[in-house]
Amino acid sequence: MPVGDRLAAERRKQGKSVAEVVAATNIMARLIDALENSRYDELPSQAYVRGYIQGYARFLGLDVPPLLKEYEEDLGAGKPRTRLEEVPERTVVPMRDQLHHVPRRALITIIVALAALGLVLWLVGSVLNRNDVPPPIPPETTPTVETTETIPGVTTDTVPGTGTVDPGAGSSDATTPPTGDAFTLRVNVAQGAASWLRVTIDGLKAYEGTLAGGQTKEWTVTRDAEVRIGKPSEVTVTRDGTPVASKSVDGIGVITLTTSGE
Repeated sequence: MPVGDRLAAERRKQGKSVAEVVAATNIMARLIDALENSRYDELPSQAYVRGYIQGYARFLGLDVPPLLKEYEEDLGAGKPRTRLEEVPERTVVPMRDQLHHVPRRALITIIVALAALGLVLWLVGSVLNRNDVPPPIPPETTPTVETTETIPGVTTDTVPGTGTVDPGAGSSDATTPPTGDAFTLRVNVAQGAASWLRVTIDGLKAYEGTLAGGQTKEWTVTRDAEVRIGKPSEVTVTRDGTPVASKSVDGIGVITLTTSGE
């Protein structure tokens, strides 16, 4: 009796349906029907068919080796088999938990790629979030003074690499009489912020550097003053206590004041 007929007869004898066989063995119903009716041309390779027979027989409680032998006889066991057919009988249908198995080497490759991508994104984010670098400074011809004398009435601030403000050095305009009343220039940086500043008083550089949040600088201006600000939104500039607005030049806030009020 063909092996398919034996399996079908035993199934009916035990009162089991094809649906129960499908649920227990994970073999599709159309393949079970082809196996029971010996339609081997509708089945995959012989290795898979052996696996179907093993699973089906175990579900029915039958001895597996006799059924595999009958299957060989059905096919004509006397003919030589090709290398593709010489598959160990232990080859069975993959278990359900192995259907989506990922090879270890591929898994390691995926993990390394994700780690590299995460590192690149972190580095890019670090660069984009760095907003404390002062913007480019437009070229100017303001002289840099490196003496230790001070301007009468002007607060002296030492700037690294530039020394202190000297009214006698630089241009001869430093001795030009003021054209109006002197005023007090005050610069204040908001708490929790910081900004690059360059302050020129009466034609001479009085301060250049990064001022931290909450700090204040103050000078007395006798002729004119210019303030360049890296972050205008974080800095308040006042003239005798009155706030002064800045204008944007190449992305930098610029304030120009004179004693004449212009």
